Amino acid sequence: MARIALIKAGHAAVRQHFNPPLGIMSLASFLRDRVKGVELKLIDMLPEGLSAKDAVERALTFQPDVLGISAMSYEAGELALLAAASKAREPGLIVVAGGPHAATASGRVMEDPNIDYIVRGEGELTFLEMLPRLLAGDDDMGGVKGIGFRRNGAVVMTPARDQTADMDSLSLPAYDLIDLSRYWDLPRFGTTFVHREYATLSTSRACPYNCTYCHRIFGNRYRAQSPEIVLRDLESLRREHGVKEILFVDDCFNLDRKRVAAICDGIVERGLKFSISFPNGIRGDLIEDETLEKLKAAGAYRITYAIETASPRIQKLVKKNVKLDKLKRVIEKTDALDVMVDGFFMVGFPGETRDEVRMTLDYALDSRLHSANFWFVTPFKGTELYEQAVAMGYKVPEQAEGMHYFDPGTDLSEVSAPELKKMVRRTFLRFYLNPWRAWRIFKLFPNQRQIPALFLRFLRFSLKWS
Repeated sequence: MARIALIKAGHAAVRQHFNPPLGIMSLASFLRDRVKGVELKLIDMLPEGLSAKDAVERALTFQPDVLGISAMSYEAGELALLAAASKAREPGLIVVAGGPHAATASGRVMEDPNIDYIVRGEGELTFLEMLPRLLAGDDDMGGVKGIGFRRNGAVVMTPARDQTADMDSLSLPAYDLIDLSRYWDLPRFGTTFVHREYATLSTSRACPYNCTYCHRIFGNRYRAQSPEIVLRDLESLRREHGVKEILFVDDCFNLDRKRVAAICDGIVERGLKFSISFPNGIRGDLIEDETLEKLKAAGAYRITYAIETASPRIQKLVKKNVKLDKLKRVIEKTDALDVMVDGFFMVGFPGETRDEVRMTLDYALDSRLHSANFWFVTPFKGTELYEQAVAMGYKVPEQAEGMHYFDPGTDLSEVSAPELKKMVRRTFLRFYLNPWRAWRIFKLFPNQRQIPALFLRFLRFSLKWS
């Protein structure tokens, strides 16, 4: 019988959000369906405020045969702490690292002697193949695709594995292995909500676009679950976990217009009556009026569009290539349907001029967006953006520790980091102090009781953000 503990690393951020760890939850459900007698334990550091030491202590009380750790790039420090604490307590424990950081900074992760193996990319099939060898003490993993390990002291990276083709073979993420209600009273991805009782769901993987700032751990070949499987999982979340609100977090939920229509129609026909939010993953310039109307009918009350930059030159540089004029019309149509519409923007791209930064900020100000998020470009190693910046002669940190989107940590644009921050702060204030926008936010806000707390949060950011 195999015992596997899975830890989601957590790094406290300036604006902290808490969401169920879908990656390791999906891995857990996949293994449970296919490995007879496997026992699993999931630990998510952030919701419980666990230190690395505390998380490891909890994992080791389970007496696992294998410890898996999933980490984003900015959680590299926590990954190292978790691995070190594990080996200090149990030197013989097998430690496997996965997630975006292991996938995109594989060589650096394998420099850590406390990490025995890494899984690069999607973990389900790879971990399933690794597991019997790990349990049998087989040190030669050369035949397993998509991993890194050591052989005679030298690091070996095996060829990449093909991505999971049959998305319908994936079960609902293992929501029964977490205390879902713990997340309901914590700040979530998307901030606003109709119901406390929510769950996140990803129904597809990969995106065919080539944005240079993306880790692309799922590759570029878009694969999606059928509408029937999505509806099955939605019914399960409602019936077994009391979920009333869904946050879809696909990379590109709306790539297949017919699939979106079938999911929306199925939600209506089955009377599921979810409140639905898209905090990311909607490609705005692919949206047609009919799709928006179906999303609204299915329960969508908030949609986020990632504009990123209003500079045509920067759009080409970072290979986003969004159709800005069409996206402006989509934003207007979304507003006209009384669906709250949010926008993502990024500033500080390599070589970005002051005028190009201004174009992006003005696009937000002149739009009918109800809310906007302004992020500072962060070129994580392993992304094409990092390579672009290096090729253009900029100094970019190799280490991901401490890097995040909330502060301009690098000077890549022609605007200095302090000035860039001031420009964003002024835009932030002008954006939310617009009388029309304030009225639309008040009118459409899904949970009026949230407004006082969010207003205080707005004041706090306005005063502290200098």
